[in-house]
Amino acid sequence: MSGLELFTAASVWASEAGAEHATPSIGEVVLPAINFIIYAGVLYYFALPLVRSFLRSRREQVIATMAQASAKRQHAEALVKEYRAKLAAVDQEAKSIMASVREESERERAKSLADAQAMAAKIRDDARFLGEREVGIAREKIRQELADHAETIARELVQRNLSASDQDRLAQEFIQQIGQTR
Repeated sequence: MSGLELFTAASVWASEAGAEHATPSIGEVVLPAINFIIYAGVLYYFALPLVRSFLRSRREQVIATMAQASAKRQHAEALVKEYRAKLAAVDQEAKSIMASVREESERERAKSLADAQAMAAKIRDDARFLGEREVGIAREKIRQELADHAETIARELVQRNLSASDQDRLAQEFIQQIGQTR
C-alpha cells in the first residue's frame, strides 16, 4: 500500500467515526480541563523553579567550563609560542656555541704554539748556557793541567839547575821582600 492510499483510507475512517459520535457532556470537558489546570499549576509552582535552578546552575557550569577551557587554550597557545621561540633560539644558540668553541680552540692552539716556542727558546738558551759552562770547565781543567805540568817541569829544572847557595840567596831575598811589604 502506498502513502496516498493509506492517507485516503485514514480520512474515510475518520469521517465515518465522526458521523456516529455524539457531543460530549460538560463533565467530560470541564473536569479534564480542571485536572489539567491543577496539574499545570503544580508543575508551575514546584517543578518549574527546580528546572529553572537546574538550568541556571547548568548554564553557569557551562560558562565556567568554557572560561576554563579558554584560559587553558590561551595558556597552551602561549606555551606553543614559547616553545617555538625556544626552538628557533636553539638553532641560533647551537651556532653561537660552535663559534665560541672554535674561537676557544683557536686561542688554545695559539697559546699552545706560543708556549711551545717559548719552551724551545728556553731549551736553546739552557743548552747554550750549559755548553758555555762545559767549555769554561774544560778550559779551566786544561789550564790546571798545564799549570800542574809547568810546575812539574819547573821543579825538575830548578832541582837540576839550582845549587844550594842559589837556594839560600833566593830564600834571603824572599824574606826581605816580605819584610818590606809589611
